[in-house]
Amino acid sequence: KNVDVTTLNTVWHSLQNTCMEMRHLIDRTAQNYLISQLHDVSVGIWTATGDTVAVPVGLPVQFLGAQFAIKEIVKKFAGNLEPGDIILTNDPYKGATGHLPDWGFFRPIFYQGELLFMTMVRAHQQDTGGAFPGGYFPNAYDIHAEGMVIPPIKVWSAGKERTDVMELIWNQVRFPHGVRIDNAAMIAATRLAEQRVIAVLDKYGKDVVLGCIAEMFERTERAV
Repeated sequence: KNVDVTTLNTVWHSLQNTCMEMRHLIDRTAQNYLISQLHDVSVGIWTATGDTVAVPVGLPVQFLGAQFAIKEIVKKFAGNLEPGDIILTNDPYKGATGHLPDWGFFRPIFYQGELLFMTMVRAHQQDTGGAFPGGYFPNAYDIHAEGMVIPPIKVWSAGKERTDVMELIWNQVRFPHGVRIDNAAMIAATRLAEQRVIAVLDKYGKDVVLGCIAEMFERTERAV
């Protein structure tokens, strides 16, 4: 962890800036008013064990519990994660947010064959099925009336979209074309994060980057 202060600050702010870039990409490409204008969206970078590395401005309920979803994903797909995978979930019983319209796309980030990080984009969809459009339905009899409950499932595998799975999901919503565009924007943001994180790892090396993150954890804990 003996990293100089300049390297520490460069790595720290590179990761924060990556998250801001993710949000900017979504702002420019998503079609959903809730996402692109009201910014009902959260992004971030975590370690493979679920420790929070970087989160910019966002909704705490959408990202502060992401560690539970990440742990569930790593457990469920143990030995079955590879570069180019994307996992989708909104299941509150599997570590996701408690609000079904908030779909979360998770992308594992590998470096030299090792799973080091996980990035996520979670945002409120135009519709998630259920008894009432948009997902706001306080009179729901049970969780199924609120919409689809999606357990952690691979929607991209090794860089290829599992189109049959996504079409099954889009067929359950009222605005499939719009939701598809928003999903593409969210997935693109996870790809951007992967590119940026790998670039930092290439520049400084795994040991230095992880050392910086360890120092970030300690400083944050002292500050809190």
